[in-house]
Amino acid sequence: MKRIIICADDYGQNSAISQAIVKLLENNRLSATSCLVTSLEWPTGAIALNPFKNKAHIGLHFNLTEGKPSSTALQSFWPLNQLILKSQLRLINKSTITSELHAQLDRFIKEMGTYPNFIDGHQHVHQFPVIRDTLLEVYEERLREHKVYLRCTYSPGSLFNFTKTAYLKNLIINLCGGIAFKKKLVEKNIPHNTTFSGIYNFKNANTYEKLFPQFLNESNDGGLIMCHPGLPSFDATDVIALARVSEYNYLLSEDYLNKLKQRKIHINQDVALTPS
Repeated sequence: MKRIIICADDYGQNSAISQAIVKLLENNRLSATSCLVTSLEWPTGAIALNPFKNKAHIGLHFNLTEGKPSSTALQSFWPLNQLILKSQLRLINKSTITSELHAQLDRFIKEMGTYPNFIDGHQHVHQFPVIRDTLLEVYEERLREHKVYLRCTYSPGSLFNFTKTAYLKNLIINLCGGIAFKKKLVEKNIPHNTTFSGIYNFKNANTYEKLFPQFLNESNDGGLIMCHPGLPSFDATDVIALARVSEYNYLLSEDYLNKLKQRKIHINQDVALTPS
């Protein structure tokens, strides 16, 4: 049997997203969720997650692009394109990123009463240059002893797989830090997922039921598939709101469960991360 993680990102971003994720957790359709603690809704949302602390992985979705910072070190976040450019040129102040990471980690711990099971990044910011170095240092300082794992966005064999779903999007993620971060995780013997999938063009969410089996096929034992489910929302700032509904409906469907059974895939917490 293949064991993988199905992780819903963006918990806490708005109530429609959080409610959808809670519903999926209640129905055993997910094995993890990643939390945006910078949201004003985070304290309330954390209460709803408490029943699942021993049933699913609950992680920190480190955020540097949306909403407001949690620390006084940063006055504001960056749009994603600016952050990519600044990080690639090493124009980001490392100490401010360190302060913000500590602040978001503290907010998670305050509301959940425990350290996160894992850390990843909203829009994959955790793997960008400078930011990844900060994360790795904080990992040694605060996280290793708690057996926290880090999300790796690189999947073996994906770089030259031109038939892969959303190949160009995958390529950009890997070139913006995915490959380099994978090497660091291996060098430092930090637990991480073996494969990564779930990337697609959100405009094609109406075909999600056809895309998801491809994600399953791309996943090895210990792999992770990210998803972004949500209920219908009037949040004008959420540019993928419609895609979230399509994902949510599919994850609640019988077809989803059937695909897992057909492939003998297990999605609970017992996963084979690397290194073990």
